[in-house]
Amino acid sequence: MKNSKLLNSLIFQLLLTIVFSTQLIAAESIDIWKGSSEIKIESAESNQINPDDEKKPLFEERQIVKTNIFQEHNEDLDFNKVYGLFDPEENNLSLEIWIESDGKILLEQLKRIETINLSKDSEELLIKILFTNSYLPVKNINSSDFLDYKLEWLIKKDKANIIEEFLSKNPDIENNTNLLKYLIDKDLSEADINEACEKIKFFNKGTNDDYLQKFKIYCLINGNNLAEAQLQYDLLNEKGSIDNFYNKKINYLLGYAEEVDSEVSDKNLLNFYLSHVANSDFQYDPSMKTSKYIWKYLSSSNLLVDPNSIDLEDETKFNLYEWAANNNLYNKKELFNIYGKFLFNFDQFLNAEEIYETLPPYKARALIYQTASLSDNLEKKLNLLVLLNDLFKKDDIENAFSEELSSILLSIEEEDVPSKYLGFYQIKINLPTEEEDFGKIKFDNKILHKSKLLKYFIEDNYTVEKLENDLISIYKKIRKDKKYYFSAKDVILLDSLKADGVKLPKKLEKQYSNNKLTIPKGLIDLSDQGQIGLVLLKIIEIIGEDQLEDLDPETLYFITATLNKLDLKKIRNNIIIKILPYRV
Repeated sequence: MKNSKLLNSLIFQLLLTIVFSTQLIAAESIDIWKGSSEIKIESAESNQINPDDEKKPLFEERQIVKTNIFQEHNEDLDFNKVYGLFDPEENNLSLEIWIESDGKILLEQLKRIETINLSKDSEELLIKILFTNSYLPVKNINSSDFLDYKLEWLIKKDKANIIEEFLSKNPDIENNTNLLKYLIDKDLSEADINEACEKIKFFNKGTNDDYLQKFKIYCLINGNNLAEAQLQYDLLNEKGSIDNFYNKKINYLLGYAEEVDSEVSDKNLLNFYLSHVANSDFQYDPSMKTSKYIWKYLSSSNLLVDPNSIDLEDETKFNLYEWAANNNLYNKKELFNIYGKFLFNFDQFLNAEEIYETLPPYKARALIYQTASLSDNLEKKLNLLVLLNDLFKKDDIENAFSEELSSILLSIEEEDVPSKYLGFYQIKINLPTEEEDFGKIKFDNKILHKSKLLKYFIEDNYTVEKLENDLISIYKKIRKDKKYYFSAKDVILLDSLKADGVKLPKKLEKQYSNNKLTIPKGLIDLSDQGQIGLVLLKIIEIIGEDQLEDLDPETLYFITATLNKLDLKKIRNNIIIKILPYRV
């Protein structure tokens, strides 16, 4: 009986092995990296060819499998988790916009973009792309590197509002330490402790950083929640994370120590803040090594030197404040108020352009600044301003003067500027920025790309049927103008309509042509490979420092044509309504 059972068991295991092996042979592994054997997507079906496969959408949902290349770093990575601000559908994107991208190439492209002073248009597009909810790239990149890069980008670009929104929409994100430190230090440097303590709401179970926990304890004390503060303090102390400096400051603030502790620590902003609030006689002299946050805190708390009491003969101290103003750590207006306090005689003003060379650099700048301010001769004033700009530039502190220079030039009408100073004037005037106002669209049905056909891209209730009828009507009017030339912007409009399945009049289809307009091969290749994210980064690099409406029509064509190819209608529409309509 036992032998019979054993035989049956062996036969069953043999059959099971044969069936399992057959299934493995039948299952097809699809290599999405075209040659990489480490990253594969397992097919859920047999290897039979489906005749409808070629018609499947570009962004077909696929199962993402972890790479073995970086397995030691990826063990805790959950590919079902995505972090971002925007749902992919908002811009016709997909969770998989980065999944075909080589991580090394992706980071190189982002670093190139970092070197560009992006326009508002290109930065808005970059934010949309970087912070659309999506899977992380996995080829030639550690799993968290791309997410870390995006979060560090927000800090570098000082995007406090976006960071708060990101933390609010992604409350369970684990690597939030740097974002929280940035938000807290930013508020604390502005001496706004209440706003800084508000950021505790973004803490989660993974927020274990000692700096953040120490700050939380102080906020509990500041909010008079002493019992909770004591509990959190004891827990942190048990970890061995309470140093002697913090211990003394907290004991004083809790009322356990009566004597004021005058020790000052500038190791970090929290230590510095505690040094200040625990000592009513607090004093501190910053240096060039002092962190920017501490400089800003000193300025916000009125702890920097009073302009009325500064020793004008202390060249070292004055050079320090010039350096700080250049690095946006000291109020630039205050600096020029101090320049105005230097006393010079009539002869020095009269011969300023010769005498300044005999003075220390900071006094030379003060003399030329006062002389330029007093001069009522426009040509002489401009000559002195050019000289003063050169003096700041020579000591590598030109930024300290940029705002004051712009303010002075704004008081001068461009038409009054002598021709030899016009270039300097136009570069340095730095007109104040105004809120973007696109104005009301005025349609012109004599020109295709300015006609009411644009309603298709603007108004949700403008139906395709209405569009096609209007297109016939407008085309009839255009045909009467035998000199009408189909511009690149007309082609952008018509190609975009065709891409969306709109039927063009047959004669119009034959008459207009995009043959002379091309798309760079690099964009075509990346599009064919399904590298959606990388294509969009290339487009951002192309837009660069320019606003969209300032790009040449040929460039605008290949941008919109690429978006048509990728079926990214919403991004394309946003571009079209900026570049085509006539606005009043």
